Amino acid sequence: MGKYESRSYAKRRAPRWVLPLVIVLVLALAAGGMYYVWEKNEFSLVMTLNGESEITLEYGEKYVEQGAYARFSGTMLLRQPRDITVTTTGAVDDQTLGTYQVTYRSDMELDLWVTKLPFSATQTRTVHIVDTCPPEITLTQLEGHYTLPGHEYQEEGFAAVDNYDGDLTEVVERIVGDGVVVYAATDSSGNRSEKIRDIYYFDPEAPQLTMLGVEHITVGQGAGYLDPGCTATDNGDGDITSRITVSGQVDTDVPGTYTLEYSVADTYGNKTTATRQITVKKISHANVTKPEVNENKIIYLTFDDGPGPHTEKLLDLLDKYDIKATFFVIHSEDYMHLLPRMAASGHTVAMHCYEHTYSKIYRSTEAYFEDLNKIRQEIYDYTGQTADLLRFPGGASNTVSRRLCPGIMTVLARQVQEQGMQYSDWNVDSNDAGGATTSDEVLGNVTGGIRSFKKSIVLQHDIKLFSVNAVEDIILWGLKNGYTFRAMTADGPVHQQRINN
Repeated sequence: MGKYESRSYAKRRAPRWVLPLVIVLVLALAAGGMYYVWEKNEFSLVMTLNGESEITLEYGEKYVEQGAYARFSGTMLLRQPRDITVTTTGAVDDQTLGTYQVTYRSDMELDLWVTKLPFSATQTRTVHIVDTCPPEITLTQLEGHYTLPGHEYQEEGFAAVDNYDGDLTEVVERIVGDGVVVYAATDSSGNRSEKIRDIYYFDPEAPQLTMLGVEHITVGQGAGYLDPGCTATDNGDGDITSRITVSGQVDTDVPGTYTLEYSVADTYGNKTTATRQITVKKISHANVTKPEVNENKIIYLTFDDGPGPHTEKLLDLLDKYDIKATFFVIHSEDYMHLLPRMAASGHTVAMHCYEHTYSKIYRSTEAYFEDLNKIRQEIYDYTGQTADLLRFPGGASNTVSRRLCPGIMTVLARQVQEQGMQYSDWNVDSNDAGGATTSDEVLGNVTGGIRSFKKSIVLQHDIKLFSVNAVEDIILWGLKNGYTFRAMTADGPVHQQRINN
């Protein structure tokens, strides 16, 4: 029989070192886990602005502080954010232009038993207080105010106010243009505004008509009539003579009284009228006799710039009525042979100039007398008479000489008299060298002018045919109206115009 061994198993206990070891391992694992969490966790203090970080406000708008807020949190630990106090520095003056900065800051410490960790956050807000509004210009409108055409606008009033600078009326620029006034104002920020006023032109006044010559004219039958006309001026339009209209007509072949009406209107319709009466008297041209001499009714017919192609016709006409005239002659190569006839017929052969060129004769006193002495010698050569009467080219009142030799006319007028000569201008202008172009115009200008003087020195030019053709009617008119015709002399009546140089 086999042999069996009997064993007994007793309950065994773990060694004493196992439990501490387990505890150490658990703590190590916990510490490792905590370390892992600590290492992976991120703490942050975040600052956030309420509103925009840069704000622009127009001057006059109120700045309202919106503030900021700060929150502290972690990604694994302290995941629930915690509000942190925010402090604000800096201020905004919304009553003063400029740029301002407001700073927001938050600070805290995280207590970790063995140490404290500091955290901080800042944000800045920039605020611009600006002025972009231009000044406001207001214009005063006066009731019933108007400006006469052609006159300067009279200011009604204006003002300029700026939202920042206040009253800018004193610095308003004002420019008056064509029918408008432009007002402009610029503030200290460079903002500029303009306003335009339309000028209201109005003219309640009628033009003025000025009648040339007399209101009642008497002419002989068949003598021809040239109306002296009128001039017209307007306070707004100026010279409006060209707008005059004439109604009515004169028939000098039929005796009677005729009425001419002159009418003119300005731009605004204001109208003025005037009338003139012309009486045509029945006069026969046959057997015209010279009237008795009346020293208050003397006519001196004078002719400049000849002799010329029409001078012989004129001499024939003067001989026909036995009328004496005065010729202020120049050198005219083809017609100088007429000078002896002039002298023999009793006309006065007087000096005008040798060469009718202003730029030569008026460049100096020496040049003038050189020219004058040449024509004086030529008159003597042809007539045997020494001329002592002269007429300055352009008359003593001419202003052409002023730009050539200032003061020369004053000197010449004195010097010709000191040398025993005399000069004469005229007081009645036929205007045959100006606006007149027809015989009728010359007749009207001469007869109209003669009425104003007791002794009339008439200016005509015998180189102009239409002027020569008017002479017979002038003679007939003069004789029928009691005038005596004479030739001028150096010691007789002269007319000297005002010297302008």
